[in-house]
Amino acid sequence: MRSVALLSLVGGLALGGSAGYWTGWMNRPATPYGPAAAPAKVQQAFQVGSAATGATFGPEGTLAVGTARGSVTVFDMHRPEQKTELVSPDSGPITRTAFSPGGSVLAAGSDDGTVRLWRNPMQGPQDPTAELKMREDGQYGGAVTDLAYSPDGKILVVASSTSTVRIWDVSSPRSPRALAAPGRDHAVTRLAFNPSGTVLAVGSTDGTVQLWDLTVPANPRTIEGGQVVTNASVTALAFSADKKSLAVANSRGAVQLWNVADPASPRKVDAARAVGYTNDLSFNAPGYILAAGNSDGTVRVWEDLNDLMNPRILTRETNQGALSSVAFANGDDNTLAVTGTDGSVQLWTA
Repeated sequence: MRSVALLSLVGGLALGGSAGYWTGWMNRPATPYGPAAAPAKVQQAFQVGSAATGATFGPEGTLAVGTARGSVTVFDMHRPEQKTELVSPDSGPITRTAFSPGGSVLAAGSDDGTVRLWRNPMQGPQDPTAELKMREDGQYGGAVTDLAYSPDGKILVVASSTSTVRIWDVSSPRSPRALAAPGRDHAVTRLAFNPSGTVLAVGSTDGTVQLWDLTVPANPRTIEGGQVVTNASVTALAFSADKKSLAVANSRGAVQLWNVADPASPRKVDAARAVGYTNDLSFNAPGYILAAGNSDGTVRVWEDLNDLMNPRILTRETNQGALSSVAFANGDDNTLAVTGTDGSVQLWTA
């Protein structure tokens, strides 16, 4: 399950969302990459009441969206009038959300350094099933910057702004168990499991992505030679369904595609640049379409992964603030959720 959001709400607001820049883009007849920008085809639109900090899809059209006011709104996109709001007082802004692969548990990381788990989130308002702290001593462990479920749903990996990564056994959501807490020299910004669950990509502010062997989650190890190097802080990661491709975005707007079929020898396949800040990436379920959200309010969509220099570029029809996340629906080739710092949530046909 991929979950997509800002590195943190504050960072996203600082780096994105200039009305002047939006106006410049909309007055531009074509992009540096060839095709002209075009308004997206909007299927549905919602509001969550404050800046949306990210979105994640569960099974059968369930969509969870975190907010700056510390709540998570859960929608059924087939019946948008049916929604529920999960709130944990004093959590601070929600920074990341993720459904377990089966969809029965929703995890939400927050600015207070805590991840809260909710079982059966569509059942309505409820207290969290469990709370995971980034530090065992109860002290503040830094804002949660990302979280990722293993494909079997048994492992949840959480990263924080204080360079800490914690690995949890969540096979029993009511009794999560800490397995390991490997550290890095730089703050960890993004996490992504490969589809088999054996490799974890770990991106950091130093511009590198390490590939970790998580065959034994209690004893993670860095794969020798398994490192991707970009030229700025890593802002998004996404594995393709075939396990061969890892997409990497950074704070300078670059999107790189790496062949990681052999995790010990990653090989860069292609790269593209945008003006601004690339804040999120998502592959569609089959893995042949890649979408990238950008701070200028546009989404780049690649249907030919061998040619990153020529994306389709989609825009919203009006200036609605910076985009905070993009996420393809599970089992759907071209439905894309796009969230904004203005509190908007839109479903596009990509």
